[in-house]
Amino acid sequence: MSEDERYRTSTQCRLWSYSPQSLFALRTSTNQIAAARVREAVRRVREARNVSSADTSEGENGRSASAIPEGEVDCLTVEEELKLVAFYCRQTIQLGDHLGVPTDVKATAVQYIKRFYITNSVMTYHPADILKTALFFATKTENHYFRLTKFADAIGGAKAEDVLASEFLLTQGLRFTFDVRHPFRALEGAVMELQALSRGGIPVLPGAGAVSGDRPRNMERRVKDAHGKAREYLKTSALLTDVYFHYTPSQIMMAALLIADQELIEWYIKSKFPPSAADMQRKVLSVVESCAEMLRSVEPNVESAAEERKELKTLGKKLMKCRNPEKIDLVALQRAKREGDEGDGEKIVKKRKLEKEKSSADDLFGPEIKRP
Repeated sequence: MSEDERYRTSTQCRLWSYSPQSLFALRTSTNQIAAARVREAVRRVREARNVSSADTSEGENGRSASAIPEGEVDCLTVEEELKLVAFYCRQTIQLGDHLGVPTDVKATAVQYIKRFYITNSVMTYHPADILKTALFFATKTENHYFRLTKFADAIGGAKAEDVLASEFLLTQGLRFTFDVRHPFRALEGAVMELQALSRGGIPVLPGAGAVSGDRPRNMERRVKDAHGKAREYLKTSALLTDVYFHYTPSQIMMAALLIADQELIEWYIKSKFPPSAADMQRKVLSVVESCAEMLRSVEPNVESAAEERKELKTLGKKLMKCRNPEKIDLVALQRAKREGDEGDGEKIVKKRKLEKEKSSADDLFGPEIKRP
């Protein structure tokens, strides 16, 4: 089985690959449904507040009133949600740097967040709550052990239950699929091959002769420089754009190298095709160039401009006024659900006990013995 065939069997290819049009349609649908639910939830809370009993304390009234905006709810647009998600993805990367976790962990956590917000809205579940759980999950799936209490302490101002509050929500949003295929390993393999080609030690194609003098100038040094630059694009730009949803890991890797040194990588790609496969060569180059264009839209390691920070601050304030009031406190919701499940269990046990006692009282010799 080839590498392409193996990738096509992965959940990333089967469940998380979209065309730009289908991805935008999904996000638009999610935004519209969430906005309708926010307005309906606000209406219910307002009605409940208006008919609240006289014995409700002023403190409780104040807390409920502060969470409900007055007037018509101005919900976020799809574009505004995407800007907030991108901001919190950057925050996730920075938090990963603070915790000292490997690149794969940070990259997986960011993809969890981006996947989650395809079918969930920031108006329903705040990214600040989801990113903690996503990063903790990523430490598990990438085999980087982190004790829960230590993880919560390292974040600062968080408890273990804060990290786990959105645990089931996130797993549902991810469709219970946790495997993320990254382009980092593909990059290392391509660089190793390019280094060998620069020394003329291996053939370009199987069965062909060693590379002759048609190599790019200063190839060995250029490969080293391209490696570092491409890795920076994969660590930031690839995570903050939608390339994971539209391209394979090898295509993303090749696009990052193309940005780093276009002449070198065009030579590399062209050398992989015999003269009879000119059409296929053009198709591959076209796909890689389109992926590179998407990567270029977010420059690596570039701080947000003052205007962008101002816009994000405005969007943050807008989000606070259009959040679903019934989904704000995930810890309380999780606790209530857990207590409700425990209460249901106690009721079942009590019911069975009463039935057993009633049956024993009716029959002098006790209940009928049943075979297990």
